[in-house]
Amino acid sequence: MSAWDPTTAARLTAPEEVRVATARRDGSLRRPRIIWDVAVGHRVFVRSTNGRGADWFRAAIATGRGRIEGGGAAYDVVFVDAAEGDLPGVDAAYRTKYGAYAAIVDHLLGPGPRAATLEVLPAIDPTPPR
Repeated sequence: MSAWDPTTAARLTAPEEVRVATARRDGSLRRPRIIWDVAVGHRVFVRSTNGRGADWFRAAIATGRGRIEGGGAAYDVVFVDAAEGDLPGVDAAYRTKYGAYAAIVDHLLGPGPRAATLEVLPAIDPTPPR
């Protein structure tokens, strides 16, 4: 896993909404969900408004893989639980980006959604080129 390059991170987090499709165990993708994403530096994070019990979130944790579409492009990704130390920055990024939706942001900063924060990393193909 590696970090996003600055241009791609900015492009991916510029739109208000992105589409996230989680991978099934066989690698096929589930139906995409529209969610909000934020950048903290050049890192990308998403949060489940319905907490860790949401279907898409459970699938993201189960396989750790999926696809995110935003800014006119689609990227294969890896999902990892955000570190506790990252959460204050993610909270601030949600307040900054989505401040016009204060009631929704207040909910997203609550314990359930906050505990369902994932970092989204670009997937690296583990198969070496031939």
